Order: sequence, then structure tokens, then C-alpha cells
Amino acid sequence: MAAPKHDVPDGRGSRQSSWTEPDPEAVAAQIDALTALTNRQFAATLAEFIAADEADRDPVVAYAIRSPQLTKKARRLIPDLVAQPDKHLPPPADESENARHRRLTQFRARAETEAQLFFYIWAGVVARRGHLLPERSPRSRARRRLADEYPERFLALVREEEEADRLAAEERRRERDAAQAAAAGR
Repeated sequence: MAAPKHDVPDGRGSRQSSWTEPDPEAVAAQIDALTALTNRQFAATLAEFIAADEADRDPVVAYAIRSPQLTKKARRLIPDLVAQPDKHLPPPADESENARHRRLTQFRARAETEAQLFFYIWAGVVARRGHLLPERSPRSRARRRLADEYPERFLALVREEEEADRLAAEERRRERDAAQAAAAGR
């Protein structure tokens, strides 16, 4: 039985995506248009973009909104969009309370996803300049603050953990050597 030809780049049975990158000139023009908007207008455009289904989103607008030029502005506006989505999204006529709740929950989830994308895009911009953004996790930030406030204790804990790792690795090596010796002795 012959294997299916799924790895053929352009032939029959190809699994290549039909997706194509939008025209860079169109993206640049859209970036310029979105940059010219006021914060309120941009927030409304961003809210419409987030509320739209992935299939309904214009790829040129998606590239423009997620561009490094607009990411910083979008990151500033996302918390307000999440906190007050009704302010930026007009409710449909005759919407029930349950439908409203579902719509806002879905919008907030999509906004959180976009916020993560914006964070990573901006982290890439900052990394190209030779810096790293601080972690988003409160636990990581707290760990860093504790290390700054109590460096001696932090270094002692790091050394303890390194020693524990070394001992565990040594134990695994001994077990592996014992198993190999037992297998060779058979």
C-alpha cells in the first residue's frame, strides 16, 4: 500500500495553505489611516476588529493593527476595552441579558488573546533593541522583587536548588550506570 502524498509541495494532495500575505503597500496605507485616528476612533476600530470572527477579519487591517507602529497604542487601549466593552461596542437591538453576557464574555476572551499578541509583538520590538520586557506573571515579578530586596537569602536558595539538581542528576547517573552494568552482566 502506497503512502499518501501529503508532503508534495504543489502537486495533488498538497496540504499547503491557500493563505497569502497581504500587499505591503495596502498594509502601510492602512497603518497610516489608523495612525491618523484619535484614541476614541482607534478604540472603536480595535473593538470592532476584536469582536469580528477570525474569518470575517480583513487581513490588511489585522496586519496593520498588529504592526509594531500600532501595537503600543493598542496595548494602552485594551484594558479599557476589557473593563468597559459596552462603551466601545454598541449593543444590538433587542438583545437579551443572556445574549449580552455571552457576547461580552466572548469579546473579553478575544481581547485577552489580542493583548497577549500585542505583548509578544512589543516584546519583539524591545528585544531587537537589546532589552527584555518584564514577565507578565505576578509571581515572576514578585520573585524578582524578593531577589532584589533579599539578595543573600535568594542566592542561598538558588544554591540549594542547584545542589538539589546536581544530586538528583548524580543519582540518575548512578542508577543508569547500575542498569547498564546489570544489562552487560547478563
